[in-house]
Amino acid sequence: MIETLVALIILAIGILGAASLQATSLRGGSSSHHRSQAVLIAYDAMDRLRSNRTAALAGNYNMALGDDAPVGDGNAPLVDDDLAELFAIHLSLLPSGDALISCANTRICTVTVQWDDGRAIGGSTSQQYTFTSEI
Repeated sequence: MIETLVALIILAIGILGAASLQATSLRGGSSSHHRSQAVLIAYDAMDRLRSNRTAALAGNYNMALGDDAPVGDGNAPLVDDDLAELFAIHLSLLPSGDALISCANTRICTVTVQWDDGRAIGGSTSQQYTFTSEI
């Protein structure tokens, strides 16, 4: 009888350990997915800056974190449409997604994507990915 109880306790500890491992794996997978999305969003934003280089270097795309996205109208200039699509479609894939875009006359542009990663393992819930490139 005692041997059976000891075996059940050992089995219960093993099952709890496996459940904890599964939960940690799910948190890590979710965090990894959000980071991958942020990288793709940053690259897409940089491609948009490159395709409309003149407006980007003039500072028309510059936005700070927390700025409201403009409403696109489908007409030229394309800056408002690009930013509206970036915020309405792409950044909505991330929890509390936001972006900072900064271009200087030196042809160096920086795109920072920020999101809330509340499932992150042992760290801050606010995560950022920054991509800097010459356009």
